[in-house]
Amino acid sequence: VGGGYDNESIANTAMCLTFYFWVRSLRNEQSAWLGALAGLAYFYMVATWGGYIFVLNLVGVHAAVLVAMGRFSPKVHLSYSLFYVI
Repeated sequence: VGGGYDNESIANTAMCLTFYFWVRSLRNEQSAWLGALAGLAYFYMVATWGGYIFVLNLVGVHAAVLVAMGRFSPKVHLSYSLFYVI
């Protein structure tokens, strides 16, 4: 990512990876393990940028909205648990 400052370019890539793996982990039962990859991408982003709390809150809010909309399923629970534990 050109034109970024210090670590923002690296953190932006890691943030996109985190969101991609999180959303991808919710597709079906077999892709829940991608929640763990989202956690690892999040760990990488935490190591490079100080604004990491934004991503943690956004993933948590997304999971809460899914529960509020009645779209909760065991895969959401498993994906979020894998993301949060890692």
